[in-house]
Amino acid sequence: MVQYVTKQIEARSAKSLVVIYEDPAIRERAVRFCERLAEEQNFPDMNMDWWSFPLLSESTLAHDAVEKAAKADVVVFAMDARGDLPEEIKLWIEKWLNKRSEREGALVGLLGRQDGLQEIASFREIYLRHVARRAGMDYLSHAAPTLRRAMPNSIDSFNERAGRVTSVLDGILQKHPHSPPPVL
Repeated sequence: MVQYVTKQIEARSAKSLVVIYEDPAIRERAVRFCERLAEEQNFPDMNMDWWSFPLLSESTLAHDAVEKAAKADVVVFAMDARGDLPEEIKLWIEKWLNKRSEREGALVGLLGRQDGLQEIASFREIYLRHVARRAGMDYLSHAAPTLRRAMPNSIDSFNERAGRVTSVLDGILQKHPHSPPPVL
């Protein structure tokens, strides 16, 4: 994932990254990700802004974070995969999303998962994917290749459903055609 983000940033002159993190423990994972990104990109002076969930609840700080995220090349969300996002974080996301316009970029989901959650997409991941799509950004996550089920409303989920033979479809396929009625 770091290599893909590097290619995204290299194509632009600006080198800015905004990191949103849920708590200090998860922040450490984001720090390691950003260090690798800076090393591979060979831009040690890349502009990074760090915002915790509690900071985004404070109106003045949240406004500054909105401006930074709206202009960033990469927005990273480092958080637990469980549950739904707090409403104040969703409101903050909507604010910077509305200011972003047509800017390209990448939204990175660094989601901490428990062992039993590896197979399905969490509400948070689905929400971030929709945010990225609405913003015209690429969504990057470690989780997608390991999921056994496709993300809802993705090309993979449509392919999976198209290839599935349900009992109703099986009944239709197994039905033998009747001979046409005789012509009088």
